Amino acid sequence: MHSLQVYVTMVRAAILSRLQYRADFLMGILGVFVLNAASLGTTWVLLQRFNNLHGWTFWEIVFLYNLWLLGHSFRAILFRQINMLDDYIVQGTFDGFLTRPASPFIQFIGREVHYLGIGDLILSSTMLGIAYHYLGLSWSPALWAWFILIVPASTTVEVSIILIMSTISFKTGRSRAIVNAATQFSFGLVQQYPLDMFNRGVRAIVTFVLPFAFMNYYPSLLLLGKWEKLGGYSWLAYASPAVALILCIIAFFAWRWGIRHYQSTGS
Repeated sequence: MHSLQVYVTMVRAAILSRLQYRADFLMGILGVFVLNAASLGTTWVLLQRFNNLHGWTFWEIVFLYNLWLLGHSFRAILFRQINMLDDYIVQGTFDGFLTRPASPFIQFIGREVHYLGIGDLILSSTMLGIAYHYLGLSWSPALWAWFILIVPASTTVEVSIILIMSTISFKTGRSRAIVNAATQFSFGLVQQYPLDMFNRGVRAIVTFVLPFAFMNYYPSLLLLGKWEKLGGYSWLAYASPAVALILCIIAFFAWRWGIRHYQSTGS
């Protein structure tokens, strides 16, 4: 409870700090809209030439992409600084977290709120609603409950993967390159296009090594009624919450390992 109170206080202070620069706040959110619109525009251009991508229509791909973007938006707002853990370590800023009577992790994630993720949140929610309409979906209460569960599970998957890789910096001093490579791989391939377009090697990587596919691809197969694409592996469509929990546990122990191996830079 104390850690939660500390976190809420820090987040509130970070939000108030960001709102002092309202023009930057609004322009940043507008930039996010433009970036994501460009990504969807690329898909639209492709589908003007081809009626579908491996059996996926334009609005199904819009749904797929924005399901990822919705989970990603919460990571972008509240946990973006995990990417920058190596800077905190190299610059000696992390030392301050260890000298205060509060969890170092809570202090670290509560230090910043990245408002650009709000643009992702607004856009993804809007586009999912539009896609739901154009696809003529009519979910049962059970599917709506599944959708509500998938969103935090998706966020947890991404946060946990990035945190696990970032803790390498406790030992090596730097982890930004590997984190950026993994996130660009996820964004450039897995989240923008249906996974069944790719070969078995790529599918295996994003399922068992860097399981970003559990953020949107596997859950969307159930939500869009396309679970037959999994053949005898239909259980994967239901696995996202379990995968999120497993990754969260691994991230917890990775963080503890990192704290034990942390040596101050003396900066």
